Amino acid sequence: MNRSGLTSSQDRSQSHGLAAVLPIFKFLLAGLPGFILAIPLNFLLVDFCDLAKWVAYLIVLFMQVNMGFAICRWKVFTASKTKPVMRQYWEFLGAVAVFRTLDAISYSFMVSKLPFAFMVGNRNCYYLVYQLANVVIFSVAKFVFCRRAIEGKQK
Repeated sequence: MNRSGLTSSQDRSQSHGLAAVLPIFKFLLAGLPGFILAIPLNFLLVDFCDLAKWVAYLIVLFMQVNMGFAICRWKVFTASKTKPVMRQYWEFLGAVAVFRTLDAISYSFMVSKLPFAFMVGNRNCYYLVYQLANVVIFSVAKFVFCRRAIEGKQK
């Protein structure tokens, strides 16, 4: 037993658990800058530029994908220096495209078929709630596929 009262196998198990969770945490943190910009950008494009919600959301998704790749490539998946950057980008884009397509379809469906009152001042911003919901729904699955695209891991 060690000082924390754990056997060495329990201690190794806990440290392995932390090692498994840390990359996911880093991935979610890497998405934070894009997420922080996405909400006000979507609001600006819809409520001030009068773009259709689905068009604004596609612009937001494009921005998030590119920011996400850059941050993941250099800060999250650090064992990713073996493949050329452009190959990693296209593989990342391919991995993310499936999720972003599902994301855009579910967002468009919810916005068009399930509106509700979520007022910010005199504006109904229910579409931002659906944007937040999609972040939660798709984050973990995107991590698994993005990790495979950038690092080539098959776990």
